[in-house]
Amino acid sequence: MNTARRPAYAADAEHHRRDAPRYCPRCGCDLVGTGIAVEFWEGTNRVFHTWCAACRWTGDITPMTQMVGHEPEH
Repeated sequence: MNTARRPAYAADAEHHRRDAPRYCPRCGCDLVGTGIAVEFWEGTNRVFHTWCAACRWTGDITPMTQMVGHEPEH
């Protein structure tokens, strides 16, 4: 596809390449070229439906920019 005529598509494709999961969260294998990461949106959240060819894990990965958590008292 010629992305020069569709600059918005080119920007989305670049964001997908930058943010798509590169490693399986279950086994750690490289997903690039051997797995699948399909991007979709739930409201304002981007979600990558991911499949690993090595361990056959399937699941959704949601990129995060900030996480607030707590530590239990010692």
